[in-house]
Amino acid sequence: MKIKMTFLSLLIMAQGADAGFGLYDQLPEQVMLANTYIPHHNELELSHYRVSEKLDGIRGVWDGRHLRTRNGTLLHAPQWFLRQLPSFPVEGELWAGRGQFHVVQQTILDQHPSPTSWQQISFMLFDIPFGIGPYHQRYEKIKSWLLSQPDIPNIHLIQQLAVTSHKALNQLMQHITNAKGEGLMLRDWNAVYHAGRSDTLLKMKPYRDDEAQVIGYKNGKGKYQHQVGSLLVRNRSGVEFYIGSGLTDQQRASPPAIGSWITYRYDRLTVKGKPRFARFLRERLH
Repeated sequence: MKIKMTFLSLLIMAQGADAGFGLYDQLPEQVMLANTYIPHHNELELSHYRVSEKLDGIRGVWDGRHLRTRNGTLLHAPQWFLRQLPSFPVEGELWAGRGQFHVVQQTILDQHPSPTSWQQISFMLFDIPFGIGPYHQRYEKIKSWLLSQPDIPNIHLIQQLAVTSHKALNQLMQHITNAKGEGLMLRDWNAVYHAGRSDTLLKMKPYRDDEAQVIGYKNGKGKYQHQVGSLLVRNRSGVEFYIGSGLTDQQRASPPAIGSWITYRYDRLTVKGKPRFARFLRERLH
C-alpha cells in the first residue's frame, strides 16, 4: 500500500494532535477519500474493517480554528457552533438527517449564517485529519474527548460496527437502504491516515434502476460536437431529466429514438424527485 504524505500532513503531525493549527490558511490539503466497494468484485477481509452508515451530507474539516469543506472552502458557521469543536483537528459529515442533503447545502454554503438553520446541522465526526497512529486510536481520541464535554448538542461521533461476514454486511446495507439511508462506509481499523484514495476507506452504495422514455436530445460539446451529449427523458412519475453518463460513442452517434424506453441506474432521488447520478444502462427491447 502506497502512503502519500505531503508537506502539510507532515507539518501537522510534527506540531502534535492537540495544537490549534489553522494551517489551512496557508495550504488546503487533500483529505482521505474513499474507493468504491463492489461486492463479488473486491476481495475484502472484513475482520480488518469497521462499518458505519454513509451519511448524505457535506464533508467538513476542522483545523482547530476554521471549518472548511474538503476542498478548502471556508464555511461561515455561527460562533456558538464553532465553540463546540475541539482544539485539535477533526473531520466528519455536516448532516441534517436522511434525505435532507438540500438543507445542509443551503445552510452551510450561506455566507451569512442563519442561527436557526445551523441548529438543524449535526457535525458527525469520524476521524482526525493527518492524525498519528492507526484509525482505532484516532477514533478513540475523539470518543474520549466527546465523553468529557458536558454540552455540545451538535457534535456527535459516527458509530463504527464490527461486521464479520458478507451476509451480515448485506443485511446491514438492506437495513440502511430500507430506512432511506445512502449506503455504508468501511474503514480499515488499523490504517494510518493519508491523503487521497485507497482501499483503507471504502464506500458501498446501492444502485437502483428504473425506466424512462426518451423525449428529446441535448447536443454534445467538445469531442461530442455534432453528436448527442445527453438524452432528455421522462420517467413513469412524470419527472424529466437528462442522462448523458453511460452512453457509448456509438449510442451518441445513433441514439435511442424519441419515444423509445431506456433503463437507467441511480443511487437515490433528490428532494424534487429527480434521480441522482443517473446513468444510462440500455435501451429496452420491445
